[in-house]
Amino acid sequence: MKTSSKSRRSSKHSKKKASAKAPVGAHREDHAHHDHGHEHEHSHSHPPPDPGPMLIQLGTAYVVSSALWVATELNIADLLRQGPRPVAELARSTNTNEDALYRVLRVLAMLGVFSETTPRTFALTPPAERLRSDHPQSMRDTVIWLTDPFHFNIAADLMHSVRTGQPTIEHVTGQKVFDYFPTNPVEYERFHRAMTNLSAMAIAPILEAYDFSPFRKVVDVAGGHGFVICEILRRYPKLQGVLFDLEDVVGGAEHRICQLALDGRCRTMAGDFFQSVPEGGDLYVMKSIIHDWDDERALKILGHCRRALEGKRHGKLVLIELVVPEGNQPHPAKVIDLEMLFFPGGRERTEGEYGELFGRAGFRLTRVIPTKSPFSVIEAEAA
Repeated sequence: MKTSSKSRRSSKHSKKKASAKAPVGAHREDHAHHDHGHEHEHSHSHPPPDPGPMLIQLGTAYVVSSALWVATELNIADLLRQGPRPVAELARSTNTNEDALYRVLRVLAMLGVFSETTPRTFALTPPAERLRSDHPQSMRDTVIWLTDPFHFNIAADLMHSVRTGQPTIEHVTGQKVFDYFPTNPVEYERFHRAMTNLSAMAIAPILEAYDFSPFRKVVDVAGGHGFVICEILRRYPKLQGVLFDLEDVVGGAEHRICQLALDGRCRTMAGDFFQSVPEGGDLYVMKSIIHDWDDERALKILGHCRRALEGKRHGKLVLIELVVPEGNQPHPAKVIDLEMLFFPGGRERTEGEYGELFGRAGFRLTRVIPTKSPFSVIEAEAA
């Protein structure tokens, strides 16, 4: 697999840091080796931490999520934009019970979301700032989607998915997720706003990590409301674009494209990627799409992209996805993987799994480029 020069520099830098720290580690190891008595005494005076509180914290995580949803839905962060305010004022502004609201905010302040600066008076903290609707890096829409009661209802039935391997939402609602969404406009809108919000979080690191200049026309497959393709075209003024999505989705993209005066370089096309994708591009991009689907259905989508790239000597496929690290290493991909089990029935994948999937679709994995966000750029070419 190819690696960028940036990756190689990072690797060399890491090795230098590791070698610089080695004498310290060696010194500590040597000290421990020659001082068994102190080590024995130390082990008795500091027993390992009791795992009980950690289990309680995990077991009550849904309480914190509920509190976070309430504070975000009530726009508490917006109300604190100008500075600290007593909870009595916040309750009057939101038409809520003062005591109950205080107890919600106290839990969040304990965890660093808001701060109780004086008794019963709250202020913003850096995490709370990101809940403001007007913050340039706002995560409000993502938090609303992840913590709203609809999500809780789905997550509560996870056992069904564990026993059957089937998407949880189908058992709860009796419908596949993308059939259900149009019947629930509130959740459908929250979902699309969250996807746009996540794209906004990821796009700057993606544009920093990947060079789109060699391409002539980019096709954004299932591009939603157009945030990704619009930002790519804004950065690369010679690039042409096509946004491809379902008929009831592309209208939102057309508004953004026109608003940014990109309608001369970008057009929309409606269709179903299980049937075909537009031809004529030399770069096909999908952000957070392939993870929605199991291997069988993902291969259909990738197969259509492969056929569209036939004869394009320098054509590429780029996926913007979370990549699951091996072992116990923490990563959001491992949590979002369960989201895929809740909803569309897909999965997050390791680098090896992407390589295998590409091979079955007639592609060759060329490189995986980590970014400063949780997302990676996964590039492939025709095999």
